[in-house]
Amino acid sequence: MKKITLFLLTIVAFNTYAQKLPNVQQTSLRAPANVKIDGKAAEWGNFAAYNYATSLHYTMANDDKNLYLAIHATDPNVLAKITQRGIVLVIDPSGKKDDKNAVTVQYPVFEVQYKNKPNLKFSNAGGLMAVQREAIRSNPDSMLAVANNRLKLNDKYIRTAGMVDVDTLLSVYNDKDIVARQGFEKWESYNYEMSIPLKYLKLPSSAKQAFSYHIVLNGIDLLKDSGMTMTMIDGRMTMKVDGNSALYKKDDFPALTTTTDFWGEYTLAK
Repeated sequence: MKKITLFLLTIVAFNTYAQKLPNVQQTSLRAPANVKIDGKAAEWGNFAAYNYATSLHYTMANDDKNLYLAIHATDPNVLAKITQRGIVLVIDPSGKKDDKNAVTVQYPVFEVQYKNKPNLKFSNAGGLMAVQREAIRSNPDSMLAVANNRLKLNDKYIRTAGMVDVDTLLSVYNDKDIVARQGFEKWESYNYEMSIPLKYLKLPSSAKQAFSYHIVLNGIDLLKDSGMTMTMIDGRMTMKVDGNSALYKKDDFPALTTTTDFWGEYTLAK
């Protein structure tokens, strides 16, 4: 009973905190002096905004050399999309939201085949027996270790577009000083951090001029991203499922397959 009460109080506190935040960040912020891109969010404190379209807490900030984006997510459907399709950040220096010269950065980027993705089974997983669900709920520390290990094994790439002299597919250990890291601090509590040198963003020479940014969570393909295949057997269509794939509950399909996004404006903080 105590555990249920504590859980309910935590949900109420989280919802109250989220409701106090703007849907889109309203202020320019200097990055923390102790900022470190390591997939941990301690130095960011309270996030600057909570966006309801994407269910993301986030903060955008800058220093004299870099633009930073920190994100926190806990919704199982959102976590499934991030660990399958990553997060896309688009920077439009014109502020018009339609500039063909915009800069795009996608992270994390996993290989196309589902076998080369983390394939984590969150609380929205389908096809699990009651015993398996209870094992997941009762062993959060074990699940945390598994999740971070799978992310680490598959965390290899950053995809870019629109940057001069920067390859479209970069190693996370690149020589362009584009740094991105992710990780779970608790089971189903995910952090994302990225820093991008300002010199790549084609920003206006006037620091007072705002630029637009677009954050996108692409919907997943339930067949391609989950390792399911459809084959004809004796004239009947049959679905084959790999035992290691991440399956989801039918009720969550709309949230999983729908691309969600939002736009904002940011002016560099002096």
